[in-house]
Parts: sequence; structure tokens; C-alpha cells
Amino acid sequence: MQEPKFIVQYGDRDIEFSFGSQVYIFHTAVLRDITDVDLILEMVSLVQDCYINDAERTPLGALADFIIEFWDEHKNKPRSVILEEFYANL
Repeated sequence: MQEPKFIVQYGDRDIEFSFGSQVYIFHTAVLRDITDVDLILEMVSLVQDCYINDAERTPLGALADFIIEFWDEHKNKPRSVILEEFYANL
């Protein structure tokens, strides 16, 4: 089976993703006026990891907003703690 790939053109870069959810997260960060591509990719990685490993039916947009908005607080926390805080604030 052939795996899909998703290409995002941002500035002078082509960024490849394996999942459409990663593209959505990337777009969420851009909409929040974040322009540092390396930072956005870190955010995509963390949000995607939480999203994929959550046992619940995660609302991706709300999760992305939550993590990105409070990035400095969340970037070094365990995924389980982030998800606990996320659901406590829904």
C-alpha cells in the first residue's frame, strides 16, 4: 500500500507531513501568527503525539489551540499531563 504524503509550501520551504492532522496543526500555528518554522514543527510534533496517543476522541482543533496558546508551559510536560490539563479545561 502506498502511503500518502502532504506537502505544505510555507515561505521558501516545502514541508512534508505523513498525516493530514499534522497539516491542520501547522495551519493552526500559522493562524496564531507564529512564523518560526522550526518552532511550528516542534508544536506539530507535540500536538500530533498527544493526539495519536490519546485514548479519548480528541477534538484536534481544541487540543492544538490549547497546546500552542500555552506553549512555554506545555513543551516539556509529559503527554499524559498535557492531556489531563486539556480535558480539565474543556
